[in-house]
Amino acid sequence: MSKIYKFHDHMMLLADYKNPELHKHLASHIIVSIGKEMTLQIDGKSVTCRGVCIDSNILHTGGMTEEGAIVFLFTETSRYAASIRKKFFKEASYMVLENNTVDRMLKGYFEYKSDKEKLDEVLLEECGADNTEAHEYDVRIVEILSFISEMKTIEHSVVDDLSKKIYLSKSRLSHLFREQTGMSLHSYLAYEKLRKTYQYFHGGKNITDACMLAGFDSPSHCAATCKRMFGISLRDVYKTVKDSN
Repeated sequence: MSKIYKFHDHMMLLADYKNPELHKHLASHIIVSIGKEMTLQIDGKSVTCRGVCIDSNILHTGGMTEEGAIVFLFTETSRYAASIRKKFFKEASYMVLENNTVDRMLKGYFEYKSDKEKLDEVLLEECGADNTEAHEYDVRIVEILSFISEMKTIEHSVVDDLSKKIYLSKSRLSHLFREQTGMSLHSYLAYEKLRKTYQYFHGGKNITDACMLAGFDSPSHCAATCKRMFGISLRDVYKTVKDSN
């Protein structure tokens, strides 16, 4: 079962995917095996490694070892996105991590795995990711990101509301958002609904109320979005939060 450690600016989890379907995410990610080497299919190539960074929207699949793997997911709006892209994706859609980097990350994992915040900080530092190169967005996009983050519920009318807020047509708004962030507005809104669902569920609401409060039509809609975007089942999210409370 996968375990979520963090779901805010970025996502950190312990994954145990065995036979996932070929898929791609809106987020770039770092995968580090806790056990032996993994064999992954990335962008049409077979890659055997202990750790790897994969760019967003790259088709990939491959099972984890029995011990699982540490996985970080970074959307383009993450404070770490610029650092990740600059360090790992200069010439290719993925990069295999050096063994000494993996060794340091695993040392940090075993030392701090009971302290989620410290674990997150240590692992990102050991792989060379930082949040000092945050992208400077158009002020209208900054306003939108802040507005979405502060929304209690992402309603169906959200795109209309955002369009009116910054005085742009919906088509122009969508174009500007993709141009600035590298991802579609609808994908980002889906991500934010998942983040809010996790936040509300972790705060004590049942899964149905959490999904609906975040803006999903139903728990099944939330589950399908969760699986499609991150390869994580809503049932695993439920079990993770239930065990941590």
